[in-house]
Amino acid sequence: MFPFAASSGPGPAAILYEIAATLTALGHFTFLLFIVFGAWLGGRSRRWKYLHIACMGYGVLIEVFYWVCPLTYLEQALWRKAGRGSYDESFVPYYLNKLIYLEAPQWSLILAAVAVLAVNLLLYARWSRRPAAC
Repeated sequence: MFPFAASSGPGPAAILYEIAATLTALGHFTFLLFIVFGAWLGGRSRRWKYLHIACMGYGVLIEVFYWVCPLTYLEQALWRKAGRGSYDESFVPYYLNKLIYLEAPQWSLILAAVAVLAVNLLLYARWSRRPAAC
């Protein structure tokens, strides 16, 4: 009776889970960008500075102790509910996952996390010594 109703594509729930998984991956990537580049916000606002330092500390702990970020668990659960299983998704989520979940030795990830922390703390130290603007 309704030929378009017999679609073999994913149902509305699967599509919603896929959208949620993609948004979670975007949020995860945004969080990583904030950890790496957040000093530029923190240099202008004390609130951003403290939030950024806390996020950097959390990021270093994740790498040093090889914990799994809760966003990773959420994202994987959403992909499974969307019927995707592992990461065989479309263009944007695929490349976001490649950026977020680097296949590198643990020591190099720890070194990168410590380097990001050091550079950002040096920026904060440098900015704290400049004279106050009038």
